[in-house]
Amino acid sequence: MLSVKVAWRNLWRNRRRTLLTAGAVGFAVLLVQLGMSFQAGSYEPMVEVSTRFASGHLQIQHVDYKDDPRTERFVSNTTELRSHLLDLPGINAVSNRTESFGLVNKDERSYGALVVGVDPQIDPSASHFSDQVTQGTYFDSPNSAIIGSALARNLRVSVGDEIVILSTDVDGSVAFIAPSVSGIFETGNDALDRSLVQVPRSLINDALMLEDSAHRVVIMIDQPMLPEQSSEVITPLVPSTASLLDWRELMPEISQSIRLDKISNGIVYGTLTVIVVLSIANTFVMTMFERTREFGTLRAVGMHNRSIFGMFITETILMWMLGVAIGYLLSTCALLPLINIGIGMDSMGMDQFAGLLFLPDRIYPAVDLKVVLVAPISIGVGMVLSTMLASIRLYRLSLVDALRYRE
Repeated sequence: MLSVKVAWRNLWRNRRRTLLTAGAVGFAVLLVQLGMSFQAGSYEPMVEVSTRFASGHLQIQHVDYKDDPRTERFVSNTTELRSHLLDLPGINAVSNRTESFGLVNKDERSYGALVVGVDPQIDPSASHFSDQVTQGTYFDSPNSAIIGSALARNLRVSVGDEIVILSTDVDGSVAFIAPSVSGIFETGNDALDRSLVQVPRSLINDALMLEDSAHRVVIMIDQPMLPEQSSEVITPLVPSTASLLDWRELMPEISQSIRLDKISNGIVYGTLTVIVVLSIANTFVMTMFERTREFGTLRAVGMHNRSIFGMFITETILMWMLGVAIGYLLSTCALLPLINIGIGMDSMGMDQFAGLLFLPDRIYPAVDLKVVLVAPISIGVGMVLSTMLASIRLYRLSLVDALRYRE
C-alpha cells in the first residue's frame, strides 16, 4: 500500500507530463471505443436489412439448388414444414417462396427477370418488400404482381398494366402467367429494382405445377449474428433431399464485407494504439534519464533494483488507470446521446450507397464487452512493455554512475 502511495505521489511531481500522458491514453481509448461501437452497431442492421431483401437468416432448399437453381429442384410439403418450424424456439417468421427465371413482356418490350412467388399474407413478416412499394399497393388480387422500379421503366409499365411472364414448369414445358401490376417497389438497390418481380405463390405454383412445393423456405430468427444456434434446432426437421444454409453462405458478399471491415479497422486501431504506446514509451525513457540520480540514491540507501522496478511499474499502472478512466468518461459522454439518436447515412455522404450496401438509414453504436475492453487492455499491455524496455537502463547502470549523473 505504501508503494502505491509513493508511486501516486511520484506521478504528480511533473503534473503537466502526467496529464498529457493520461490524456493521450484517454483520447486513444475514446477513438477506439467510438470506432468499434459504431462498427459493432452496423453489422446486425446490415445483416437484417440485406436478409429481409433477399435470403432471410436461414433457408431450407434442395441440396443442389444453390449451385444450380432449377425449377424441378424444390422442397415438398412446405405448409406442414412451416408449421413445425414456427413451433421451435427462437423462430420469428417462416415464409415459403417459389422462384423461376422468366421473360417479362409488355407489348414489344421483353426483359429477363427473377420471378418470386410469395404468400402475400405471410411474406411481409420476413421481408421488407411490402414497405418498399412506392406506387400502387402490395398485391391487390390473386392475379397481381409487384415489379421493381427500374424494370418498370425499362418495360414502360405503370400500375394497372398487364404483363406476361414466360417460364418453364417442372416438366420443361412453357409456362406463362399474365398478372396485372398492382404495385411498383423501389429498394435503392439497382440489382433488385431492375430484375425482380413478385407474384402470389399460388399463381406461379399453378403455372409451374408445383402444388405445395417451394424452392426456398426462408426463416427469420432472434439472433441473426449467431445462426448456428438456431441451425442445431432446425436441422432435425430438414428433409433428406434438402439442406439448411445460413445468411453467410447465401450472401457471402455481406459476410466478406464484414470480415474485411473488421480487418481494415483492426489495422487502423492497431496503428493508433502503437503510436500512442510509442509516444508513452518515449516519455518513460525520458523519465528514466531524468530520475537516474534518484534511482542511484535509492540504491545507495539499500533499495534493490527489483523494488525500484516495481515502483516504476506501479506508476505505469496508475498512469494507465487514470488514462482509461478519462477515456471511459469521454466515451460515455459521447456514446450516450449517440445510442439514442444515431448517425444518419446522409450526414456521412453515404445515403446514395445505403441501398447498394444494404445499410440502414441510421447507424447506432453498440457497446459490448469487446468494445469496453479491447482498447484499455491493448494500451495497458503496451505501456507495461514500454516500461520494461525503459527499465533495462536501471539494471545496466552502476551505482557510481547513477550518483554522478548530470542532466
